[in-house]
Amino acid sequence: MAEVKLLGLSYSPFNHRVEWALKIKGVKYEFIEEDLQNKSSLLLESNPIHKKIPVLIHNGKPICESMVILEYIDEAFEGPSILPKDPYDRALARFWAKYVDDKGSAVWKSFFFKGEEQEKAKEEAYEMLKILDNEFKDKKYFVGDKFGFADIVANGAALYLGILEEVSGVVLATSEKFPNFCAWRDEYCIQNKEYFPSRDELLIRYRAYIQPMADVKLIGLWYSPFSRRVEWALKIKGVEYEYIEDDLHNKSLLLLQSNPIHKAVPVLIHNGKPLCESSVILEYIDETFEGPSILPKEPYDRSLARFWAKFFDDKEQEKAKEEVYDMLKVLDNELKNKKIFVGEKFGFVDIVANAAALWLGVLEEASGVVLVTREKYPNFCDWRDEYCTQNKKYLPPRDELLAHYQVYIQRIKGVEYEYIEDDLYNKSSLLLESNPIHKNIPVLIHNGKPICESMVIVEYIDKTFEGPSIIPKDPYDCAIARFWAKFLDDKTSRENNT
Repeated sequence: MAEVKLLGLSYSPFNHRVEWALKIKGVKYEFIEEDLQNKSSLLLESNPIHKKIPVLIHNGKPICESMVILEYIDEAFEGPSILPKDPYDRALARFWAKYVDDKGSAVWKSFFFKGEEQEKAKEEAYEMLKILDNEFKDKKYFVGDKFGFADIVANGAALYLGILEEVSGVVLATSEKFPNFCAWRDEYCIQNKEYFPSRDELLIRYRAYIQPMADVKLIGLWYSPFSRRVEWALKIKGVEYEYIEDDLHNKSLLLLQSNPIHKAVPVLIHNGKPLCESSVILEYIDETFEGPSILPKEPYDRSLARFWAKFFDDKEQEKAKEEVYDMLKVLDNELKNKKIFVGEKFGFVDIVANAAALWLGVLEEASGVVLVTREKYPNFCDWRDEYCTQNKKYLPPRDELLAHYQVYIQRIKGVEYEYIEDDLYNKSSLLLESNPIHKNIPVLIHNGKPICESMVIVEYIDKTFEGPSIIPKDPYDCAIARFWAKFLDDKTSRENNT
């Protein structure tokens, strides 16, 4: 049996990236086709976080996320280099790869969403195509004069974009609007034909694969415990839904129309009908969709569950410490020798208790005000610790201070630097010139050359400057570090960089 296995889908652009890199390196591998409707135990064990393909298994060790896998392949196997050797060129390659990868969801939404969301996604896709059209003026490759990392990651823009246009009937890229991009795409597909799956087969696959978008939408905030309750219930029921992140400083028209009374998240929209208030939404989900029960079946247990859920919601809205202490005292007594509020099965009230379990501790740490101590509330603390451990997959990550991490990492290397505070409402010309693509911080400028995207910068710092290593030396450990870095970055990318 080959020491290298690849779990994937033959029609996936992410899977195709990995196969391409393996072929460039001349690595023999066993390909295992997955079924996303009935995922294998090998996939679930190998990628327990995302439960997605592709997964590369090398000597029994799984590596996840296509771009992480590409870097691992480049570092672990002999053969032609995929990433450039020069640190600056490597940073550029990572930047462009991340840029193209990040825009994938906007491209997808352009084809298969409807209404306002589709138009917004199209604008983002057009902006990407405009940038790429400008980038490919008189050049064939993203970095230097050699096909490499960023070019492989761009397979979605080169081949799959045209496939999705044909399947959906929505055309984004035309020679009139984007002549340089289209010329690059045509040559890309001709020059790399041997590495591509059959276009006709891809069309057949995608026509069969593409289904109408789910008729369930959730308007929320990723960091809100109330939004998280609803997402949790939908996942328990196995309901596919479209998540729409809102901005409380600039509320969307959809939110204002769907919840004209409170103008607050979360709002669940099912078949065009909006439902508001997290506890109300939870009961609706339980009664409407098939799957494990959230509320108990027995009437008395149901009333108990509703009582405790209302208790939590009422207490969360009271500000005085005395009221919070009273709540904690009640909960500490209630949770003596028990893990679940009603009966023996996790359900409605336990989901509603997410704020007491996780968010209370986060707010304590953020404010410096400590309400809960083990001496005062031992039963509550035991319950909270177990709750967060047992339900980790349903809870958001705890720490989101990306900007502070950037400064911290630079200090690890002992690099002296000039820090320039920017104003995102009145961006400096230096920022706009240094990061013309995203126009965002952070930007590291080294010897006059700008490097953008925090994770790209971190790897550049590690490779360029002397000092303690930030990225592990071992290729597998390096891949694991990149996986978790991407996981955390993805989870925090919804929030403004500031």
